[in-house]
Amino acid sequence: MLVAAIILITLALVAYTTGVLAERRSGTLHWWHAGAFAVGFVFDASGTAIMSLIARSGAESATAAGGLLSAIMAATGALTLLLMFVHLVWAVVVLLRRRERELRVFHRLSLGVWALWLVPYITGMASAMAG
Repeated sequence: MLVAAIILITLALVAYTTGVLAERRSGTLHWWHAGAFAVGFVFDASGTAIMSLIARSGAESATAAGGLLSAIMAATGALTLLLMFVHLVWAVVVLLRRRERELRVFHRLSLGVWALWLVPYITGMASAMAG
């Protein structure tokens, strides 16, 4: 199950990063960017669900460093999953409203959410290495 979770969360990284960086590069939000955000969210939610099952089964890291990193990953992971969902919903709202300024500056929110999302991703990797 761990391998499946790692693959899903890495696919989330690829999809979300693609959407965020492509949006930034294009200078305006497009529907396919929202699609990439949605794919990233689904992969991340799926991988997180599997990781939660693993954690509940008692297969957590036994080291203090791994335990602390796991706690940070869990707390920030839950927050950023919620932020990814809000980000996706807001992207759809902005696309439907078609206000030029909102379409042009949306990348600011995208970059912030993406940067925060990297915290649980990186701490998850570090936790796995510490364990």
